[in-house]
Amino acid sequence: MTTDTRSVAGKMSVLDRFLAVWIGIAMVVGLLLGRLIPGLGDALSVIEIDNISLPIALGLLIMMYPVLAKVRYDRLDTVTGDRKLLISSLILNWVLGPALMFALAWLLLPDLPEYRTGLIIVGLARCIAMVIIWNDLACGDREAAAVLVAINSMFQVIMFAVLGWFYLSILPGWIGLEQTTLDVSPGQIAKSVLIFLGIPLIAGFLTRHFGEKAKGRKCMRTLSCRRSDRGRSTGCCSPS
Repeated sequence: MTTDTRSVAGKMSVLDRFLAVWIGIAMVVGLLLGRLIPGLGDALSVIEIDNISLPIALGLLIMMYPVLAKVRYDRLDTVTGDRKLLISSLILNWVLGPALMFALAWLLLPDLPEYRTGLIIVGLARCIAMVIIWNDLACGDREAAAVLVAINSMFQVIMFAVLGWFYLSILPGWIGLEQTTLDVSPGQIAKSVLIFLGIPLIAGFLTRHFGEKAKGRKCMRTLSCRRSDRGRSTGCCSPS
């Protein structure tokens, strides 16, 4: 097992192998730049449209588009037909996840309301970009990941404000804890989801659709399965 693990890690590109390190370095660099250049935050906030950061939107598009272009959209029906998978995903993300984050927030940050509220909100705001990236690095099922991310994103539009109100105002009041409020409209959430997921998803779908028409499905599958530089065995590729 050790030999196989090393052989797989050895085939991975430096970017993929040390992705967690690069993320940590980026966080440290961001914090240092914020400290050393006081006006940097204000300068970056200028590059916004309706409170949407253009650099963040562009970065997410660049990160998510290549993975979503590899999804076999003609196979999505096999995932949507798996009710057990869909139901378990919704329960994990919208029942267990928020409850766990609520408990951790009050256990670890009882006297820091801002951080406590932030932790609870993190439990309600399901990740989109990194779920797709980590799944792709793990050679997971791209079709299942795309469907689950889309379904949970739509559910987030519907339930984020409701669950935020419940976990910040209602539940704390029931058990005698401090209550707070969440001033986020469903429209704002829908707009963010449409921008950060909808644009790369549509771009990936159109690339796959017209790419298969122009070059053929076999060629597109070959492009999706070139994994030697990224450390994935060709066995991960499914035949047409």
